[in-house]
Amino acid sequence: MLQHIVLFCIDRFRGERSLAAIDHLLNGKKTAQTLQDSKWYNVSRLFGTVPIDRSRLLHVAHELETNGFIYQTDEHIYDVTSSGKKELRHFVFPPYIDGWKYMNEASLFWKRLSLLIQAMANVIHRTSFEPIHRDERIQSFVKRWLFQHKHIQAIARSLYEEMYELLSQVEEKDANIFVWRLTSHERIGWTNGQIAYALKEEEIAILLSFQNALHFILEMTEQEKEKFPLLYSLREQKRAQLTSSAQKTYKLLKEGYSLEQIVELRGLKKGTIEDHIVEIATYIPSFVTAPFLEEEKRKRIIQQAQKLQTKKLRAIKEVLQDVSYFEIRLALARWDREDV
Repeated sequence: MLQHIVLFCIDRFRGERSLAAIDHLLNGKKTAQTLQDSKWYNVSRLFGTVPIDRSRLLHVAHELETNGFIYQTDEHIYDVTSSGKKELRHFVFPPYIDGWKYMNEASLFWKRLSLLIQAMANVIHRTSFEPIHRDERIQSFVKRWLFQHKHIQAIARSLYEEMYELLSQVEEKDANIFVWRLTSHERIGWTNGQIAYALKEEEIAILLSFQNALHFILEMTEQEKEKFPLLYSLREQKRAQLTSSAQKTYKLLKEGYSLEQIVELRGLKKGTIEDHIVEIATYIPSFVTAPFLEEEKRKRIIQQAQKLQTKKLRAIKEVLQDVSYFEIRLALARWDREDV
């Protein structure tokens, strides 16, 4: 499973990004470059879904190269062979996982839900228990939630029905793994490692199955909140897609400050503020890039990217030496939305 995921990423990056980019993507590193790459190369669903250390990633890349699925084009940069392309035909990524969309709330939702189920099970059976999550914010949320819903047995039945309906719509294996992770009054929920050992599967496969069920629940409660009111009530309010630092820069831009003024006000490097502007252009459709990128330059950058069939900054810069890397990144951020 892990080999297929790394192979899939290498294929999507088309020899234009190094293993470090895959490392940052799978570990969910919120840098401007990783956020842009996840969109540019259509790999945002994998964002933060498979925590992996660099040594293991290098080992997987070595195995893929030994098997003839990839070949090295530069230091830590690979592309996929024809055999690798054939191998990818057998790879099916779990359909409901969307790491980018749910990166800010999946973990929080799971902690609230799992602690709530543990609490209700023990209240109903009148047993004492140690909370599975020590975070006081999670505990306070669950206490408030229970206080607002007085009739615990009736609420527990309704919550069970909501979960049963949703879990019955995913693969049985994914549903079982999700349930095995839950803690009741009788048993402590299993870890991914324990489930992997019991099923004799890779821990990565168990992690993805769990995330697939979790993200499906989030997707359906978002689409049909009236049908799943209890589960929906456990969700966090929508957060902005921008990183917190980019949000501060965006606020100043909307107030009319220039790039140079923002550099001075925030005490950050110019390159950092430029990173923020590219991030804003990527995720805020209404953001106007004209103050930072002349229309004539934008068109030439996109035309050159199309001609070279690449989003590799250096390749475009070598041809268009009068444009900056910042301008190239800004143009590519809006490639799919703006006409040439």
